[in-house]
Amino acid sequence: MATEALSFGSIYFSTPAMTTLTGTTPAKAAGTTTTMQLGAFLHSSDNRLTYDGVTTRTFEVLFTGSAQKGAGSSADTFYYLYKDGVLIPGATISRKIPNVGDEGAFGILAQVTLASGSYVELWLSTANGDDLQIDYGVLTAKVLG
Repeated sequence: MATEALSFGSIYFSTPAMTTLTGTTPAKAAGTTTTMQLGAFLHSSDNRLTYDGVTTRTFEVLFTGSAQKGAGSSADTFYYLYKDGVLIPGATISRKIPNVGDEGAFGILAQVTLASGSYVELWLSTANGDDLQIDYGVLTAKVLG
C-alpha cells in the first residue's frame, strides 16, 4: 500500500481513440492514458485512477480536456465522472459540438469518497449516438482531508 500522506493521482490521454457509442447510453472514454504523478493511486488500466491508500478519504476529482465528434452534424455531448462504474451524483457536464472536426473543451469537478480499491473514470455520451473522441485531457484526484 502507498503512503497515506501522498494521496493524489493524475493521468493524461496520450493517444486519442474514438469511443463507439450506442444511442444515448454512456460509455467509458476510449484512448490510451499515461501516468503523470501517483501517490496512493494506481494507474490500473486506461482512463482509470485506482485509490491504493489504507484510509477511506474524500477526494476532489477533476477532468479537463477536449473532444470531437466522429460523424454527423451538431449534437449535444455529455461527459461524466464515474466511481466504481457508477455515475457520481452531480458529476455531469454537457456542451454542443457543432460539426465533425470541431473541438469542444470542457471540465468536470466532483467530490467523492474513495476506499482502497475504488476507482474513478471519465465516461461520455451524445444525444444522437454519434461517436466521440477525447483528444486531450487530464484526470486528477487529490485528497481534501
